Amino acid sequence: MLFDHDHMMSFRSRLIVAALLGAALAACESPLSPNESLALAQAEARWATRGFKNYAIETRQACFCPPEVTQWARVEVVSDSVARVILLESGAEVPADQRGRFLTVERVFREIRTANDQDWLKDVVARFNPELGFPTQVDFVPKPGILDAGGAYYLRNASALP
Repeated sequence: MLFDHDHMMSFRSRLIVAALLGAALAACESPLSPNESLALAQAEARWATRGFKNYAIETRQACFCPPEVTQWARVEVVSDSVARVILLESGAEVPADQRGRFLTVERVFREIRTANDQDWLKDVVARFNPELGFPTQVDFVPKPGILDAGGAYYLRNASALP
């Protein structure tokens, strides 16, 4: 029996929600609560059904990181890889060997999902775009007494690449 694309995406979305909810329920003391894990799964499902594969998104990080990642940049993602990064303030293109410092939406989702495995984290607070599901802000809150830890990701203006 053949399934149409919409049926497969719906099945995939339900599978993602079920897997993440199960993982959340198994972890009683974790940075992600069951409700937060459910919100994450729903956001990932929205992103998975966005209707375009290649995209551009503006990102920046708040962390003890190289200065170029702490400013707004347009990240172009083609075939699940960062293909081009433009720093918005200067218009400069980031060299290919430095593009790995910039995150795809999928990598930010992975960072959120793996938060429960990080001993240094007290909490993860994430907000998601209501239409497309991509994270718009993710704060990684360290446990007390852990220095130079934590940080945040900010994402905005996701769009399809031609």
